[in-house]
This record gives sequence, structure tokens and C-alpha cells, in this order.
Amino acid sequence: MGSSIVLLSDAAMRASQQVKAAGNSSTPALGSRLAVRRSVRLRRDERQAKTARVAIILSLFIAFLGVALLVGGRALIDPLLETAAQARKANQVGAVVFTMPDGAFCRHLSFNNATAEVTESAVSRCPEARPRANARERVGVKKGFAWGSD
Repeated sequence: MGSSIVLLSDAAMRASQQVKAAGNSSTPALGSRLAVRRSVRLRRDERQAKTARVAIILSLFIAFLGVALLVGGRALIDPLLETAAQARKANQVGAVVFTMPDGAFCRHLSFNNATAEVTESAVSRCPEARPRANARERVGVKKGFAWGSD
């Protein structure tokens, strides 16, 4: 007698198992019902396994995508933010305006934050030039609230 090796696929193995189970049962109707139940259970188990595999693969993909966005987004955005911050630091100059005692002229100063240099420009007329009243004229008249006034 010769020996032979037979390779069966998964579906063929199941079919042979169902035939064996049907052949072993005492009644043919009971065996066929058991075979149907087994096949239904096997299909349900296969669907659940497939759903679990798909869920695992999708969750890994989403995690990989999230990490890629965090790392890549930061690598892309950081240089843009640094150049904007450097440009803003280079142009940080503050303007200080002092009103002269007469109220018509203003003294302009500029302060550079990068070099800590104070630059004074010429005295010019204030945009809202309002001459102040003399001390004699304002003795009895108050035209509003002012800090430090009597």
C-alpha cells in the first residue's frame, strides 16, 4: 500500500468534519441540525475574529497617524514660529511721548528692546495741542477729574 499526503483547505476540512459529525450521530436529522448549528457558529466566530482584526489594525493606524501628525506638525510649525518671533523681536521699538508743560508741544522718545537704546527726536506739536490754563485762571474752575489736582 502506498501512502499519500492530502492537503485540504480550511473549507474542505470543515466540510469533512461536518460529514464525520453527521455520520457519527444516531439520527440523520439530528446530525444535520448539529452541522448547521456548527457552521452558523463557525461563521459567527469568523466574523467576530475578522471584526477584531480590523479594529486592531484601524486603531494601530490611527495611533501611527496621530504620532506622525504630532511629530511632523511640530517639525513643520516650529521654524515658522521661530522666524515670526525673531522678526517681532527685531522690530520691537517702543514710543514714549511726554507732553511739555505748555501742553502744545510733545517730546518724543523711542526705546529699542533689542539694544536697550533710548533715542530722542525733536520736540514737535502734539496732535491734541491744548494749551494749559494759567494757575490764576483755573483756581475756581474744575473741568473734570485729574490725578493729583487740588
